[in-house]
Amino acid sequence: MKKNFLKIEKIELWARVGVLEQERKFGQLFNLDILLWSDFNECNENDDIKATLDYALVIQKVKSHSKNFSCFTIEKYSEEIMKIIQSGFNPDRIKIILTKCEPPIDGFKGKVSIVKFFEK
Repeated sequence: MKKNFLKIEKIELWARVGVLEQERKFGQLFNLDILLWSDFNECNENDDIKATLDYALVIQKVKSHSKNFSCFTIEKYSEEIMKIIQSGFNPDRIKIILTKCEPPIDGFKGKVSIVKFFEK
């Protein structure tokens, strides 16, 4: 059985995540990359859209969740994203890279990311 993955890159999320009160009040930009492993053989052979993962729905659910969610840490936010994907789409394996694009740290112009994995 072949195992392939679907890669969704550069999902822009506006989320209220951070230690500073203004981060949780006003929010900030995050980028999200998602890799989803599944058995796509039936879709490969029969072009059956029911046999694949609906990446438009994945994006929609994650973006919708970010509008109403607030927390202190990128770790907690990434865990919420993992739960949405696991419960809604049941892939065999998940890898996400969640990036805080402009963390408010004096003298720092870089980005901060967390990488998470899940495997059945």
